[in-house]
Amino acid sequence: MPDAKQIERVQRFRKSRRERGDKEVNVWIPGPLNTAIDQAVESGRFRSREAVITYALEAMFAQKDRNVVT
Repeated sequence: MPDAKQIERVQRFRKSRRERGDKEVNVWIPGPLNTAIDQAVESGRFRSREAVITYALEAMFAQKDRNVVT
């Protein structure tokens, strides 16, 4: 069970992320995609699962010169 200092540390971390405009979300990830994310971290390509997911989201939604065909 988490101790009081750990709970406080997590609360400070989450507060600082919210203050900089980040938002915490919970999503379900299909098994094969989950495996690919884990492999990307294990291979050293990314530091964390968060880094992999952020990279993928930025590549899809934050590009300045996107060419989207609908």
